Amino acid sequence: MNTPETNNTNTVHVAVPYYGSLTLPPLGLSRLFFVAGVDTESNKVGRIDIQVWDPRKEPNLSAWMRKQGFSGVICSDSGSHYQVALNAENIWLVGNQEGEVAELVERWASGALDGASSSTIREQLNSWCGAQHEGAVITA
Repeated sequence: MNTPETNNTNTVHVAVPYYGSLTLPPLGLSRLFFVAGVDTESNKVGRIDIQVWDPRKEPNLSAWMRKQGFSGVICSDSGSHYQVALNAENIWLVGNQEGEVAELVERWASGALDGASSSTIREQLNSWCGAQHEGAVITA
């Protein structure tokens, strides 16, 4: 990603699908993502940008997210089967979330996100270290 925060080692990038959901039946996977930079030292949300996934250039969404430097995804999906593919790329997923992007990311950064309230930023960042399941690929 081409933001000034990219060089800051204390910044993680959290993606939120533009319409809230990774999967948009019958249209397929979301292609627009809000991306928020979160300072892990202060737990403050910085700049929020929009990134566009082009499946013609990179057909694998989880690989594209890794290349963009995303640490995690917050979405409204319920029990997304894409979590395995994201975990394989060291990207965490928090589903079943509703709200405005800035509000969701701020709640995540403060540890107050529904379903993730017991997790700190550091626990979420390291959540992918658990047991890995067989690989999956997210493609358009």
